Amino acid sequence: MIMNFIQALQFCIDRNLVFATYRLPHSDAVRLLVQKSHELNQVQIDNKLFENQGFVISPFSENENNHSFLIKPDLNYISTDYDNFDELLELDSVPRTEPNFENGQVSKKEFVDQVLLIKKAIAEKKFEKAVLSRIKIIDRNYRSKLTEVFQMLIASYSNAFIYLFNLNGQMWMGATPEPLLCSNKNDLETVSLAGTREFNAENLNLHNWSKKELTEQELVTCFIEEALHKFKIDKYLKNGPYTKKAGNLVHLRTDFTLKQSRANGLLGQLVQELHPTSAVCGLPKQPAMTFLLNIEKHNRKYYSGFLGPVNIDEQMQLFVNLRCMQVLCDKLVLYIGAGITSDSEADDEWTETEIKADTLLSVIHKV
Repeated sequence: MIMNFIQALQFCIDRNLVFATYRLPHSDAVRLLVQKSHELNQVQIDNKLFENQGFVISPFSENENNHSFLIKPDLNYISTDYDNFDELLELDSVPRTEPNFENGQVSKKEFVDQVLLIKKAIAEKKFEKAVLSRIKIIDRNYRSKLTEVFQMLIASYSNAFIYLFNLNGQMWMGATPEPLLCSNKNDLETVSLAGTREFNAENLNLHNWSKKELTEQELVTCFIEEALHKFKIDKYLKNGPYTKKAGNLVHLRTDFTLKQSRANGLLGQLVQELHPTSAVCGLPKQPAMTFLLNIEKHNRKYYSGFLGPVNIDEQMQLFVNLRCMQVLCDKLVLYIGAGITSDSEADDEWTETEIKADTLLSVIHKV
């Protein structure tokens, strides 16, 4: 049987195999990593993990329901090469189990009330910032359209990390603009990313951004610098803040680059320190996270966690899981959030989540 790359991906979806497929930013190549066994490979985010090879998936918050996993690359395909898929075709179907889903969707009024609760906590000095998230549900079965959506995301968002993974019924897809920690030759790179506006020429001008947005971005930048200093990493290049286009959006961004040798043997600890960043959780991290877990009505699961390939092509490419959705049999669950500070206006934050949702909706509505 002759099969092309997209047909191979559809085969993985149809047979419910354990797999991850992804396209790195500014790349033409799409990887497909398939694990032969359907047994889950639960892992700890520690230094030893980064000696392994595979695709890491880690949730926003580890608990009895949310765990980290490594998809093993038993079969490794790339779209830019001609591949023989005979070994893939020999794999048996995996029984499909639909994960439990509790509808935690909130109305605009409920969201506004949550923003006011956060602002009250900020006024009481409990924390400086918290990133409030919500879900948006699209009722329709999209499983037969996933490869089409995946290809459209690749075509639409060249500077995002595009992925689709399946893990024992947990199927997620996304187009995230935010690296958590990536290796590039002898360097490690991370970014602070905060502030979101619709893309236009005016919003590309840094001077047009509000005090609230610039402050929010500075908080994320300081969080990363403090994390690096904890590991006595004080020699790094810092570039920003500047505006960065991400599809139909513009963000404020600052880049950090350091020598990989500075973090040898410490990658797990550094990832633990960086995750979750204040761009997806808050600052200080722990009180903000505790507050969010108490007021959000949905389980974030892998939204605002991190994921990506480790030691594939001798690189580590970990991204924060933003602009993402969970794929269920009869629905898509989109996850979106907004950073709340003392200067936040609740209606504006709701609008920001609607704009972020359009990253995926603009593609979904075309299929």
